Amino acid sequence: MRIKAVNFYLYNHEFRDPIVTPKVKLTYRKALIVEILSEEDQSFFGECNAFETNWYNEETIETVQEILSQWSESIVKKSVHKYEDWKPYLDILDNYPTARSTVVMAIYQMYHDLPKFKVAYGATISGISAQQLDYLKQTQPKRIKLKWTGQLNDDISLLDDILPYDFELALDANESLDVSDFQKLESINDQNILYIEEPFKSLSSTLHIDHTQYPAIALDEKATDINSIISIVNQFPVKVVIVKPFRVGGLDRVQSLIRELKSIDIKVVIGGMYEYGLSRYFTALLAREGDYPGDVTPDGYYFTDDFTQGVGKLKEGMISFSPPQIDKSKLLKLN
Repeated sequence: MRIKAVNFYLYNHEFRDPIVTPKVKLTYRKALIVEILSEEDQSFFGECNAFETNWYNEETIETVQEILSQWSESIVKKSVHKYEDWKPYLDILDNYPTARSTVVMAIYQMYHDLPKFKVAYGATISGISAQQLDYLKQTQPKRIKLKWTGQLNDDISLLDDILPYDFELALDANESLDVSDFQKLESINDQNILYIEEPFKSLSSTLHIDHTQYPAIALDEKATDINSIISIVNQFPVKVVIVKPFRVGGLDRVQSLIRELKSIDIKVVIGGMYEYGLSRYFTALLAREGDYPGDVTPDGYYFTDDFTQGVGKLKEGMISFSPPQIDKSKLLKLN
């Protein structure tokens, strides 16, 4: 395959409901879309998971576009016959994992038939309202992730009483706990809690609890790159890692990391980041290799519109994926 051009597009749409985090309030999601175009006019697209600012990650939409614009000069008019031949070109992006992840998404499609498949749905909720309970009843997620609040025990009891099916539970503490807080888990010790994400600000606190008495500790915000992940799981009693593809450099590196983590008995969950359908498809593709349901959302969960065609239909706790079809008419081409 001979590369004709690399093109850049933006897509921008409002969230159904604003995303509020301790760092930022998001009312819309602007995404950079990269197209690698062959001389046969075949288009292969990648979705960038960076944001406009560096509130979550160092790389931003602007820096990714700048890096990939320079990178494109190395591949235009080059012939690349198989997936492995891209390695020297991808090595150029070693220090830019989000940019690398974006183009790997496109390159993978050149040499692989994208399958249809299903993955289990894992919902995330913070506090429980009547509307949320009704939604959980309808969608029946296999895994429910609860944000840690002062009403945690009451929330768990309510879910047990109201939901008419068996579900798995995960907790997300966002580094808000100290060792004494773990005593609060004793009263729910009989629950099937898969793991608790980032309970402590300092990893050294994980050395001061009895891990036979509590759920597995999961790495999330500190899972910033492959080297950091491997170093942490070798030093601390972390048993689960939330892997976000754009942090570690894309699909191929995630697959390699999963194999390495499983070889040392570390469980893996694939995490997403407010994605449109193209990126969600690849997050879900990787989530099939995880040990627990990934952070994969169904079509229409965050947005009323998308530049793909209905990717990820939810039914009875499972999300069905078909290969994404890109509607270029919805994309704004950049110069």
